[in-house]
Amino acid sequence: MNIDVKRISQYIYEIKENTDDIKSILEDFSPEEILNNKRILKALKFNLVEIAESISLTIQHILAKNYGIPVKGYIDTIKKAKEKNIIDESIYVSLKPFFDFRNILIHRYWEIDDSLLLKNVKENLESFYQFIETIREKFIK
Repeated sequence: MNIDVKRISQYIYEIKENTDDIKSILEDFSPEEILNNKRILKALKFNLVEIAESISLTIQHILAKNYGIPVKGYIDTIKKAKEKNIIDESIYVSLKPFFDFRNILIHRYWEIDDSLLLKNVKENLESFYQFIETIREKFIK
């Protein structure tokens, strides 16, 4: 089976667009402004959910088409991506908290430490761009 390059390219576009939005939020607002403004914080969280969704769809497609491997949810997706060397250990470690966050947010487990989330976003924002480059280099030549 072959990877649908058009589909993967669309997912990558969505990841980049949402990552650029987060980067703009981080540049335009101080941490205090972000944490004290519900709309900005919700925008940040929504972008993160969109990124996790697009990364997951990218990986699921590659796992299915290249390896014939099904996945059982978001956490399984990122684990199998590391196991199959779709992503390396450093990207896995950087991205996994956002998959955990996505599950917490979507399933309405409201135990989210917004300060910790913001810290993780700042420290790992480049990992989203690294993911894009990794997928482009390995699968979209």
